[in-house]
Amino acid sequence: MKNYLKQMCRTPLQLLLMIVLIMIVTVMLVVGGNLWVTSDRLSKTYEDDFITIGTVTQKPDTVAETEKWDAEKQDFTFRKVSRYNHYATVEDLNFPEVSYLAGPEKRNYWGSYVPEYVREDDLREYKDFVIVAEFSPLEDCMPDESVKIKITKVLGESKTLEGFVGWFCDHYNRYPEELKADKTYVARIQQRGWTHGSRWEESGKEYPELEYYPEEVTPTLYTPEGERIEDTLGMQGIYEVTEGFYETAAGKRLLAVANDASLYYDTQPVLGTNSTDLLMPFYEGSAWVYEGRYPTKEEYAEGSPVCLAPRGFAENNGLSVGDKVMTRLYYTCPADEAEWNFMITGGGSYGFSFLGSDGEPLSPFEEKAYTIVGLYDYTPAVRGLGREELIVPINSVEKKTENIVQYGAMADGSTSFQIENGTVADFLEISAKYGADNLIFTFYDRGYAALTEGIRNLKNMSAALFTMGLIGAVILTLQISHIYITKQKKRLSIERLLGMSGKKCGRICLTGILLLLLLGTVPGVAAGMALSDRVNVEDTGEEKFNRKYSNLGMSAETEIDLSGQNQNDPAVSCMMGALVLVLGMGISGVRLRNILSGEPLYLLEEGARNGKNH
Repeated sequence: MKNYLKQMCRTPLQLLLMIVLIMIVTVMLVVGGNLWVTSDRLSKTYEDDFITIGTVTQKPDTVAETEKWDAEKQDFTFRKVSRYNHYATVEDLNFPEVSYLAGPEKRNYWGSYVPEYVREDDLREYKDFVIVAEFSPLEDCMPDESVKIKITKVLGESKTLEGFVGWFCDHYNRYPEELKADKTYVARIQQRGWTHGSRWEESGKEYPELEYYPEEVTPTLYTPEGERIEDTLGMQGIYEVTEGFYETAAGKRLLAVANDASLYYDTQPVLGTNSTDLLMPFYEGSAWVYEGRYPTKEEYAEGSPVCLAPRGFAENNGLSVGDKVMTRLYYTCPADEAEWNFMITGGGSYGFSFLGSDGEPLSPFEEKAYTIVGLYDYTPAVRGLGREELIVPINSVEKKTENIVQYGAMADGSTSFQIENGTVADFLEISAKYGADNLIFTFYDRGYAALTEGIRNLKNMSAALFTMGLIGAVILTLQISHIYITKQKKRLSIERLLGMSGKKCGRICLTGILLLLLLGTVPGVAAGMALSDRVNVEDTGEEKFNRKYSNLGMSAETEIDLSGQNQNDPAVSCMMGALVLVLGMGISGVRLRNILSGEPLYLLEEGARNGKNH
């Protein structure tokens, strides 16, 4: 044994080179193996944390130009509006080859009449932005410019404007009628725009003031297909109050809408969905449940009477998780998100009427109590949520299309779905196949594409390192067996002729090779483990993952930090080192067995013919 080791050490540089090469191939195998295991672990660990949703916007079929008279300009103003020959429906998104995880859905929000609850707007006491009032001009005038009027009576609940003297203009009527100072008029008036005209200029005031203008009161009801239901009563903006006027159809309608502002402030928006993840504020993390839980998939599917309630509404009404909230749905709005009518920052407006087809105020069509399973909060700059909006399973509402007061096409804020991660390209190909050219799809995956690209790069790197390390290990062990076994034929023959058994010769050779391999693999495994710890997952792709994991800019509460996820696995590292030992000992053992199976004299003669002794 000692003689064999001395023989191996006669060329120390060669021996050192062999040890270094063994270390290198071991490091390559260890790092490659660890990176592969890391990429596989990352893929399995974070697959469920990434959700891919798509939003849908329908392209308009054409753009039309509408005109509206402007008294200040004394001319028409023009506005371009989108026109649709056909409104796309959820059924148009049911492509046969696509399996949705949630949705697709085009969400409605419903108006719920709940005067018994304290609303945030009750605290503001601002209910005079639209009123029905009787008024008289201070002088005979043509209201084609700002003129002075006195409000003598308010027909609605709020009486704060009675006795108010302000400016008025029949602003959007090209041919207004003259107003007489000795007569009383009634109109639904709204404050919008600024004073203008000769009377305002003669007032000598330095800054413009807001003016009131009359607004027609017309039902804005639609069929479920989006067709406007025609109003059979042609209304005008201003009416003279005469005896018996409020017994006429026009007078009754004005009385019916007199409390619209109060009705608006006693209304709570209720949003229906099939999954909270389909709501962008919750998906991106700008809204979250801070107490309780989210509705389950089963509750959404079954339409259970459960809901998420906002913090402010719950606190103002002393509600908590487990309490019930009453809803009385009386109108449906599939046109806009509730935030446009119920602004988070307070106030709001509505571009529709609360009148039914009979000219009377809309009546509730569905009443239900919902159990609060979660309370949610949101960031101050949240978009996509209405003020004090309840969120309920869409299937919990039976009459989903009753009293439609506005209608609109699919938009990214109201239409969405969830698909499997990594199937965006397939979805787009399938949708194009079925002619969905009039629909614009926008996808969000919380950074899944970037993650999978990094994992793919990680696997490619690990495969390359492992392959090169394995090839290097095979070549190196072949070289070791050649140098320390094949070239030792003469010495092995002499030792056997001197009486040493073949087994002992083999044991001595393999022991020396094993020591050589251990001198390379042990430090190689250690170095590979240390290097695996220093290779960041973040550096394997084009994007860093140490960031908020949504491409939408998610809140810190939902951040996933992927740095440091590729810690080395000692078991994998040891297996890679063992692989080098097995290859080396296996190849050397096969070659040694072939040599020792021959006759010593024959091998001695062959060694002599080959020349150089070892």
